Amino acid sequence: MTSIPSLVLLSDQVALYRATDVIANNVANSSTTGFKRQGITFETYIAGASPRQTTKFVYDKHTYFDGTVGTISSTGNLLDVALQGEGYFQIQTPQGIQYTRNGAFQINSQGNLVTSNGMAVVDTGGQPILFPEDARDVTIAKDGTISIITGNDISRTQLGRISIVKFADNNNVTVLGGSVVTTNQEPIPVEDNIAIQGAIENSNVNAVSEMITLIDIQRSYERAAKLIEQDNDRVRSAIDKLGQTTA
Repeated sequence: MTSIPSLVLLSDQVALYRATDVIANNVANSSTTGFKRQGITFETYIAGASPRQTTKFVYDKHTYFDGTVGTISSTGNLLDVALQGEGYFQIQTPQGIQYTRNGAFQINSQGNLVTSNGMAVVDTGGQPILFPEDARDVTIAKDGTISIITGNDISRTQLGRISIVKFADNNNVTVLGGSVVTTNQEPIPVEDNIAIQGAIENSNVNAVSEMITLIDIQRSYERAAKLIEQDNDRVRSAIDKLGQTTA
């Protein structure tokens, strides 16, 4: 038989286990370009027939997204683009248009501008950005406009403008994996000049801080496990004594 105190402690353990998953994911992505850390909030659920007979259970209320901008690092790679301020690049995925701040772009074998995991970066018209084979001297303006020189030309040709959007609530997004996010909000075109060529945005995860938090959570989990064991021993002892009394 499980006692009420043990059930309370078990609810605490379940919440701590969920927090461990979230923080471990943060640590694993501390070096992922454009990754945004997640956090978790807890709440107390009060159960009982009266104010004098209540039991407080802990549960994880929700996971939140920390949209704080990470540090910008210069790479010198002409296809790398960082966003300074709010906004996301629009990318084409098998699930449709999604969003990322990972601007470590490259050109695939078909000549399309793609993310590091092969998703096509789209222009303001929602179309992939195609580079001709003889493209050189790539320039990406602060508004995301891409221009190149081809062949023996000396004049520049515009290929299109990378679609950079924001949302009414930039933190109200769902992480799909790594630095890719999705949302039901309507995208709003960003008109500000926030694109930085030759740079990337680092993850906003502080790995040391996350590891300290993870250690604290693991200790709390172990304390709860020890208290559950002590409570179970108490219940078993009470049952044994009761059995001896009625024998």
